[in-house]
Amino acid sequence: MHDIICEHMAPSAKSPGKQRAKRTRRIVRLPPEYFEAMDLSALLFPALYQFENGLRIALNSFMQTCYGADWWDASLKGRLKNIFDYSEEQRKKLDAMPWIGDSSAVKVLPVHLVTLGQLEEIVRAYKSDCIPDLFPNIEFFAGHMELIKRVRNMYSHMFPCITRKGCQTAKSEIRILSYHINSHLP
Repeated sequence: MHDIICEHMAPSAKSPGKQRAKRTRRIVRLPPEYFEAMDLSALLFPALYQFENGLRIALNSFMQTCYGADWWDASLKGRLKNIFDYSEEQRKKLDAMPWIGDSSAVKVLPVHLVTLGQLEEIVRAYKSDCIPDLFPNIEFFAGHMELIKRVRNMYSHMFPCITRKGCQTAKSEIRILSYHINSHLP
C-alpha cells in the first residue's frame, strides 16, 4: 500500500519580504489550489471560532436574563421547535460518543449544538427582545451575518472558492458584530 501522506510547501506568513516555506502534511492528494485555500484558513478560523462562540455565550446569557436559566426548554422549545429538536438530536449523537462531548472546562449547552444559521434564526425570532439590546436593529445584524455566513460556508464546504479578500471581508464583518457581542460579555 502506498503512503498517501505528501508534503506541500506553503509560504510562511512571517514577513512579506522574507517568506519562508512551511510544510503542510497532506493526507489526500488534492490539487494545489486546495492547499492554497487551506493556507488562507489560518486568517479566518480564529476569528470565526471566537465570533461563533461569543455569539452563543452572549445570546445564552441574554436569553437567561429575559426568560430564566431554563430558557431553552421554557421558551425556545415552543417557539422554534425545529431548532430545539436539532439540538436534541446533536446531544444524542454526542452522548453516543462521550469522548467528543462535554469537557471538564466547558459544559456543552443546547446553544452550542446548533448551527450559525440557527443562531441567526433565534435572534430573528426573539428580535423584539434582542433588538436593540444585543444589536442596533435586525437589518444591521442580518446584513453582517449574511456576509459572515457566505464566507464561512465557502471556507467550510467549498474550500477552493475562498480568497484572501473574502477572508478579510468576513473578518471585518465579524469585528463589527463582535463589538456588540463584547458589550454583553464579562
